[in-house]
Amino acid sequence: MMPQGISAPFLQINQPHLLRKEIKMEKLTSNVYTETKIRGCNPSIVFTKEGSVFIDNAQWLTSLLEMIEFAEQKGSIKYMINTEPHIDHIFGNHWFAGKCPVIGHEAMIKDFFLVPGEMDGYDYSVDVLTRQDPKGLALMPSRENYIINKPQITFTKDLSLKVGDHTFKLYHTPGHSDSQIAVHVPEERTVFVGDTVFSDCQIWLHSANIDELINSLKFIYTLDVDHIIPGHGPVVKKSYIMNQLSFIYEWITTVADGIEKGWTQEECIARISFADRFPVDIGQDEMMEYIQRTNIIKCYNYLTQG
Repeated sequence: MMPQGISAPFLQINQPHLLRKEIKMEKLTSNVYTETKIRGCNPSIVFTKEGSVFIDNAQWLTSLLEMIEFAEQKGSIKYMINTEPHIDHIFGNHWFAGKCPVIGHEAMIKDFFLVPGEMDGYDYSVDVLTRQDPKGLALMPSRENYIINKPQITFTKDLSLKVGDHTFKLYHTPGHSDSQIAVHVPEERTVFVGDTVFSDCQIWLHSANIDELINSLKFIYTLDVDHIIPGHGPVVKKSYIMNQLSFIYEWITTVADGIEKGWTQEECIARISFADRFPVDIGQDEMMEYIQRTNIIKCYNYLTQG
């Protein structure tokens, strides 16, 4: 629980003013805003007496800049907290480099800005903007000017911050990724869990440690909260944790039944699908086959390799 110091001066980044008359973010409590209806993760803001704290950031650049301007109209931005290293959660770190420290688990550093496939993080981001946020494409800095703004403050297990009258309890909740964290704000009875929870959409197990994921879900269930803000999908009550656990167990059981019938991994992939259960999260319809295949591979290996 030893934070590392900020390693370099922040850079100043100018950006245009894009804010519409009203922010589109959902107001969950008097101080908590989140956005669950754009491609990528659910970026959120908590307002305190000392300034705002962001938890993750938007992959749509136009939305991201609106959120930053919305926050700065109310005061300074104190921290940017990343719940994981996957690009839909950290793409916008560039735009916080001149504003505030970034906080994340120490294990984030090794996987930061990596994406599956042949493209690197920069080209992947440009591709997303080209297809889904073309107005944001013109605002994207060049590769040379894009700042891969890794966390300057890291921790090993848990970290507690006091910002104004608010407490931010950062818990290491590995599973979806080994650097996954949850951010509990008890004063708002809210916890931001990142991709430990996918509500009402397909769950991604491709990078998961299933035992750790199950244990982290059980831990989150012990928190005294009214609102869980997942990595993807709508805000849910704590009871949804049982829905998520049930779905993971169903994946495992179905693959186990296939193995019991003598199916190979490829036969399980050909014969098992949960595509009819939930849609893929917004803007990622093309990933349905990938999710089904990699989830089966993950469950198959979990059951057969110990």
